[in-house]
Amino acid sequence: MKPFEGCLSSDRVIEAGYDVVVVGGGLAGVCAAIAAARHGCKTAIVQNRPVFGGNSSSEVRVQPTGANNCGAWARETGIIEELLIEERARNHDLFLNGRINSVWDLVLYEWVKREQNLTAYLNTHVVGVLMSGPHKISAVLGVQIGSERVYKLYGRYFIDCTGDGTVGAYAGAEFRFGRESRREFGESLAPEEPDRMVQGSSLLFRARDVGSPVPFVPPRWAEEYPTEDSLYMRRHACSLGPYGVREYVGYWWIEVGAPFDVIDQNEEVRDELLRHLLGVWDHIKNRGEHGAENMAIDWIGMVPGKRESRRLIGDYILTEDDVRNDRQFPDRVAYGGWFIDIHTMGGILAKGQPPEPLVGDPDLSDDLRIQPYSIPLRCLYSKNIENLLMAGRDISVTHVALGTTRVMLTCAVLGQAAGTAAAISVKKNVTPRAIVENPDLMRELQQTLVRDDCFIINLPNEDPDDIARRAVSVTATSSMALTLEPIEGSSPLEPYRSQIFPVSEGEIQTLSLFLESQADEDISVRLEITPAKNIWSFNEPKEPLKSVEASVGPKFKGWLEVDLDLKVEPKRLYQLNVYGRAEVLWRRSKPLPGVAAAYKKPGWRRWAHEKPVYALRLNPASTPFDPDNVVSGVARPESWTNIWVSDPQCGFPQRLTLDLGEYVAFNTVYLTFDTYLHEDTYRFPPLYRVPECVKDYALKVFCRDGWRTVVECRGNYHRRRVHRFETVEANKLELEVQSTNGAPTARVYEVRIYKE
Repeated sequence: MKPFEGCLSSDRVIEAGYDVVVVGGGLAGVCAAIAAARHGCKTAIVQNRPVFGGNSSSEVRVQPTGANNCGAWARETGIIEELLIEERARNHDLFLNGRINSVWDLVLYEWVKREQNLTAYLNTHVVGVLMSGPHKISAVLGVQIGSERVYKLYGRYFIDCTGDGTVGAYAGAEFRFGRESRREFGESLAPEEPDRMVQGSSLLFRARDVGSPVPFVPPRWAEEYPTEDSLYMRRHACSLGPYGVREYVGYWWIEVGAPFDVIDQNEEVRDELLRHLLGVWDHIKNRGEHGAENMAIDWIGMVPGKRESRRLIGDYILTEDDVRNDRQFPDRVAYGGWFIDIHTMGGILAKGQPPEPLVGDPDLSDDLRIQPYSIPLRCLYSKNIENLLMAGRDISVTHVALGTTRVMLTCAVLGQAAGTAAAISVKKNVTPRAIVENPDLMRELQQTLVRDDCFIINLPNEDPDDIARRAVSVTATSSMALTLEPIEGSSPLEPYRSQIFPVSEGEIQTLSLFLESQADEDISVRLEITPAKNIWSFNEPKEPLKSVEASVGPKFKGWLEVDLDLKVEPKRLYQLNVYGRAEVLWRRSKPLPGVAAAYKKPGWRRWAHEKPVYALRLNPASTPFDPDNVVSGVARPESWTNIWVSDPQCGFPQRLTLDLGEYVAFNTVYLTFDTYLHEDTYRFPPLYRVPECVKDYALKVFCRDGWRTVVECRGNYHRRRVHRFETVEANKLELEVQSTNGAPTARVYEVRIYKE
């Protein structure tokens, strides 16, 4: 008998039809729905919680992370960038595990509600699907909590962003659950034999210092953790909030998976997690010296944050080899870059084991960290349900590859890719598979994503409608040279250090490092120079162009100048590897676009990305921030800086001028500013507006009767701005930057011009 046969229920059945129906309101679902709506599709988003955000919402409070973990300047852009930047500008608290509040929920809700083509169904749980044939969904059935409504939502295309692959499973889509064997895909991190184990779910909490002692008596059913050893390798230190209040927040390692079925036994998993969470808090409060006498819990998550369950199968299954080697798929539409993060099966139930292998052995960084990699469209639609796409952690990947693709910022860009693909499917009346099979449609999808500020590795702007690409010249009132002067902080030369940097000239006569020796003797330092394909290619096989030895004197502090006399290819990136000893420190510098750093312990095979960069001077000086970068086709550092930066000594206003050579009709300008993609926004403080981002500016055009101002903007703090105005006929466009949010330089990645 079918589950609801003979069942009496609400007679409030409401039917509605849409072009695209997105099920699941996490970051993947929100970005998918907004993308489809912005491209003209009548869209519905169905979410079974009262708020959007999924694991990042105030109900679960997991901070979103992504590709920046393993790559410089790799933060995800597009719709998710809009949301993250807005949250930091509005929120008075940090954006970290356990601290996420309802300001984030409200930003997500607001972004959904302001789309005219988008209808939201919150508190609505999809309980089934209607099929128009064995391989096509016609509608989803949802029950809305509180209203007693039953919704029957018809659609041409459906996007499963449930995380659990729920819509796909109901529709009969092929899926996998658990771990593949090592031999199936040749994955080094897979087990010898397949099984049904998956990574677990977590509950977070927050406790705060209330200024006087607060007792805690655990319930009888709480787990006991009597000693530090009973929480093996599970760090549980106190931290400071943004206003100096001591807090305990976390912990991701309060995780339970196997032997539970994380879907069928979700309630039991929650109960087990709560048992262990309260046991951990009892340990902190009552077992040992933690200084937690004045601490009291003010929030406990009651919705488990899942990491893994069903994975719907597409025309391609992404594997460990793909993410390690950044395979350049012709249908690539998104990217990832989190390390291959596979938690210990069982989580906190696996006593005596670290919660995640890298915690137990930091040297595994040599094997688990990767550089940004591509994800193809074939992983984002169902192999056997023709009108079903998916985005988030339920895409077509192996268990091992899911270790990197599952994080939320990667899920968000997958959502925008899937939503845009669905919109093109609607517009062209084709299946997602047909997009892959048609080079023109595939190119249209990729160029649409790039136009919408999504990044696709090694895929520049080639939009024939972009008038800026035809500019005969791009000039500016000033440009900055590469300036990597020393600031506070330094790192030892063991581990060894590496830095990628842009070189504009055809030679490097000398290279200088700002070093400080703590030794009483001369120490030899070896330097290697190699070309670099992009800012993440520290581990690409390449032969050194030059290798030199230099001596650092006793107690030396200052610039160590090294003669190179090296001919190089101008306007490309180069990599400097520095091998020394721990007694010699390399002073840090402020990161600039196009500069990236890495470290490597002796014995490691690979360099691992790090956030700090280091003080460096070149002779002749490099000038990699010229104005023509704004039409390079790439709106972030990749194989070049791809940004115009004005001279900080010249002040404001600064002007950037595109000479189009002839009078052209246009009415739309796309601008892309600098919001410091080198860091995840969760590292930004409360109420933060990125100093490097342009704040006040004007757009002017040179028409036949002279200059005319068409746009004046005040108070901007977003990266991407699209300005539409009455059609003009002009042969020049000028951007006048009048101020930033604090930095002394004007910074612009890209200018596009259209007649829309």
